[in-house]
Amino acid sequence: MVFVLDDKMLARVVNGVVWPVSGSYTVDPVHTFVTFRTQHLVVGHVRGRFGGVSGTIEVGNNPDELHISAMVDPASVTTLQDQRDEDLRSARFLDVIAFPVITYRSTVTKLMPQGRWLIDGDLTVRATTRNVSLEVTTGGVVLDSHGHARVAFHACANLTRRDFGLMADLEAETGGAEVIADVSIEIDVEAT
Repeated sequence: MVFVLDDKMLARVVNGVVWPVSGSYTVDPVHTFVTFRTQHLVVGHVRGRFGGVSGTIEVGNNPDELHISAMVDPASVTTLQDQRDEDLRSARFLDVIAFPVITYRSTVTKLMPQGRWLIDGDLTVRATTRNVSLEVTTGGVVLDSHGHARVAFHACANLTRRDFGLMADLEAETGGAEVIADVSIEIDVEAT
């Protein structure tokens, strides 16, 4: 099955998955949201988001051919509390002056049942790179008002600040308890 609008092919069904036409898609920063929730003092949570996001999504002919390259401006972090945001930008945490970009580059893509993907990739925060897995679903494909194919994806991941050296006060907050995954990340991406 092929999806065509105004004589423009937008997507097709491959192995039961609605799949956009192959090509390079540019992340739309206005319609892309990177949000997080992190543990605070063991019992609570803080939520925030990064506003500065850019990148590309390379879509191949088959659903297992999906490659992501993303950059996040750590200075764009906001938790809606100025003092905490400045602390997050400081050398104690993200050190945005020394490390002005967070990057993610996919390395392996695996198509899972029901049109889901498991994407492994290298996440670099400050000078530390770790493998982080994303669970990804597609939101579909449409023709936008400028005549471009627009794709949407939703991704989520869990990680710990310890893996990236973002430990300021974490030991005191947890009472020394082992922290496994104290940060959850959700990403909603639109790209054209």
